[in-house]
Amino acid sequence: MDIPVQYLKGVGPQKAKLLQKLKIETVKDLIYYFPKRYEDRSSLKKISELINDEVTTVLGTVVEVKEVIPRDKLKILKVGINDGSGTAYGCFFNQSYLKNVFIKGKKVYFYGKVEKRFFETNIYVYEYEFWDKELLHTNRLVPIYPLTENLSPKTFRQLIKNALDKYLEEITEPLPEEILRKYSLPDLKQALMNLHFPESSEQSELARRRMVFEEFLLFFLAIGLYKENYQKKPGIVIAGSGELEKKFIDSLPFKLTSAQEKVWREIKEDLAAKKPMNRLVQGDVGSGKTILAALALVKAVEAGFQGALMAPTEILAEQHYLNLSRLFAPLGIKVVLLSGSLSSGKKEAVYKAIKNGYADVIIGTHALIQEAVIFDNLGLAVIDEQHRFGVEQRSSLVEKGLYVNQLVMSATPIPRTLALTLYGDLDVSIVDALPAGRKPIKTYWLSSQDKGKAYAFLLKQVAEGRQGYVVCPLVEESEKLQVEAVTKLYEKLSKKFPQFKWGLMHGRLKPAEKEEVMENFRKNNIQILVSTTVIEVGVDVPNANVIIIEDAWRFGLAQLHQIRGRVGRGEHQSYCFLLGNPRNQEGIVRMKIMEKYNDGFKIAEEDLKLRGPGELSGTRQSGAWEFKLADIVRDQAILFLAKKEADEILTNKENHRALITLALEKYGDKINMLQKN
Repeated sequence: MDIPVQYLKGVGPQKAKLLQKLKIETVKDLIYYFPKRYEDRSSLKKISELINDEVTTVLGTVVEVKEVIPRDKLKILKVGINDGSGTAYGCFFNQSYLKNVFIKGKKVYFYGKVEKRFFETNIYVYEYEFWDKELLHTNRLVPIYPLTENLSPKTFRQLIKNALDKYLEEITEPLPEEILRKYSLPDLKQALMNLHFPESSEQSELARRRMVFEEFLLFFLAIGLYKENYQKKPGIVIAGSGELEKKFIDSLPFKLTSAQEKVWREIKEDLAAKKPMNRLVQGDVGSGKTILAALALVKAVEAGFQGALMAPTEILAEQHYLNLSRLFAPLGIKVVLLSGSLSSGKKEAVYKAIKNGYADVIIGTHALIQEAVIFDNLGLAVIDEQHRFGVEQRSSLVEKGLYVNQLVMSATPIPRTLALTLYGDLDVSIVDALPAGRKPIKTYWLSSQDKGKAYAFLLKQVAEGRQGYVVCPLVEESEKLQVEAVTKLYEKLSKKFPQFKWGLMHGRLKPAEKEEVMENFRKNNIQILVSTTVIEVGVDVPNANVIIIEDAWRFGLAQLHQIRGRVGRGEHQSYCFLLGNPRNQEGIVRMKIMEKYNDGFKIAEEDLKLRGPGELSGTRQSGAWEFKLADIVRDQAILFLAKKEADEILTNKENHRALITLALEKYGDKINMLQKN
């Protein structure tokens, strides 16, 4: 199975190079290269019943072979076949060599497109096959593979068949007999044969189900082993007297919700344990996840350790820095910011503060995982996730200290299937309630022609004492152009409605300038803030109750929900206006989902259905969870069964050594396995 594919019958050096483009280097790679779909070519039609332009299969006896050369000098080989009901001509362009293949009297299948003209029936042949051969290409359910140029479907199917004929018996079954029986799954040999050459769609679906179950099972076994091994490490115990923690909680202008208190207890238990914390905290927008991260950082400092918070972008890192600096100032906790855009002199000063322990809390982007960053005593790493860091990057920050506690914060809710696969290595806490008194935000999608209604409503609310936002989209992948666009919109609106106090916010403002704008907005010195998406996270002004999102269809669902979450934080009813005329059907669907749902978990599920897990996971898809066949949207039911089975196997590893070994071989390196069994 692991022999080079070049030595398989029908391959050779030239075809091996073509197969390499499909990442097929061994016979095993070839056998595990599955069809993307099937074509049902099993319905035979009589020649007399053929309809113009249909694509179908016919069977007939060769009665005539002739070559014609029309005016354009294109040679057409016409092979006449008769099935007793009539005669049709199979047409082959510039393939004169086939003259010697089609011999009168031989029965042949043609699969192709029918053209009826001048009392003659022609079939433009896509595939042909002789009646006395084993059928792979016609008169059956035919596998269709994603292929590269110069590699024909017919050739590829034959190579798959050659590989299965010679090597299928060498394949060993990894799943125990009792698991196959329990879930009514075919054995591996049968599944592979039926995936490539099924006799029915039921056969192919059952074979696919078996392979998907195996993929999920091995993945969850590997993830489970990773968690077990990680929890055997000696953790940094973060306890402290509790005085600083109490002082911080008492300084907050609000009371923690019961959901926040529950999750904080889970985090505190992890921090005080003798094993490293490895926890994901998720919840809807506005559920108060940031305060939990702040509490964890306070606890680390109280116990004599440094805490680090890594955000995916400089803008988010700056916002965390501004918010946490303000929150921690009364406690005497020293906060520093490290980002790639700092001058070399400022970077050196920050490096020094981190290394000598002057800095208690360090906020930064991926700049935190550079070699130059040496912590004095790192005890806690908080990752502001947003689907943008891989397992490897998370590990890089954790490895800056010895068995550091890790807290991952999800910016938006994650569907359960995605959480199990994307974050399967973490324990999960859910902040499942919003602060008391929050009212669902009323969301309306208006066309560009009706945007005046949205602005009139905003100005009326502001005149009554409320505040609002106007968000400008990213038209181009250029911050400079975005700044120009938002500045132009700000100037236009402030000139048109000078009776209101307008503010401008964008990513090119310095941190101090941003803080000044936000402070003025908090104090109602600015009534309406015109902004780019920099307000997406970390902005909390309860008096703001209207948000207008220009060209909303340009944003993804998660980002729209995040931006909408800037309002709905106070006692007043809040409103969100999505403006614009989507240019495609998907954009229309997104607008309707936003109008229909306020629940971030429901929106995340809809987003997963709409876009699939690959795009949702961002750069993380190159991490732990590339599946050949499994689809976490389509295969949710199988995923949960495999997870349950994996959990049971992990309680009885000795009886499943072969499965455990296979899981580690397949996924061990991808999930950055700390220790392989």
